Amino acid sequence: MQLAFWDFPPTKCLEEAAQSLDGEIERHSVSDCIDLLRQQQVDIALLPVTAVLTAVEEFDILPGGAVSSWEYPFVQLRMHQGFQRANTLKSIPGQKLEEFMARVILKEHYGRQVRVIFDGKADAEIFTGPMPLSRSDDPKILDIGQEWYELAQYPMVWGVYACLKGMGSDLMTESLMELTLEAESVTQRWGSRSDLPESSFFGESLRLRLDDITVAGLTAIRDYMYYYGIIEELVPLPIYESKDVQQLPWRGQDQGDPGMEEL
Repeated sequence: MQLAFWDFPPTKCLEEAAQSLDGEIERHSVSDCIDLLRQQQVDIALLPVTAVLTAVEEFDILPGGAVSSWEYPFVQLRMHQGFQRANTLKSIPGQKLEEFMARVILKEHYGRQVRVIFDGKADAEIFTGPMPLSRSDDPKILDIGQEWYELAQYPMVWGVYACLKGMGSDLMTESLMELTLEAESVTQRWGSRSDLPESSFFGESLRLRLDDITVAGLTAIRDYMYYYGIIEELVPLPIYESKDVQQLPWRGQDQGDPGMEEL
């Protein structure tokens, strides 16, 4: 089983887990992961949720795992003007997921409908980093993951495992379940290493199961994508239905609010 991982911070624990299981993995940009999947050079790709939900006719979501979180210190929305004066949002081409989230948060939480720009000065700007961005008590610096949770009441779903439409199998699901359970052990070890923001994120905020709460989060994201014109129809989530769904250890179970989750 060959996997391509979208190269973003949570991938680090998944990569360590895959290596301990002797799995074949590659880390790439989103576009490269999609190309490898389309060319059938890999069986499964971990992709941003928006990339999959805008191509439901092409991809299926495998239920063996997902990447979500209650907070996310790797992406910040920084306001250069007061919230009530924000009209423009600076983004980077390729940041479609973060850009979508920022637009929704500014509109739904702060009543500002912004125009996205890629050059020059803007009233608000998205910052990303491979390491946690410095925390601040400045109210003009927002954790996008936490803002999303406060808006939707579900953790933000960042990535889902996708395969080509109709190509899903129980073997793929079982392999991802094994990877997910091993990665959860990695996150717990990392979480106990220190009190630094990265350790806190992996130990307390990161979620790796496609459980009922994750599916509810996916549904909320899909609905907002429809309301914001990113998708044209409210189609059902394209989740592959395993023939042995009863074997999913977290089927019908929830990992609840932060601090109350049980593995």
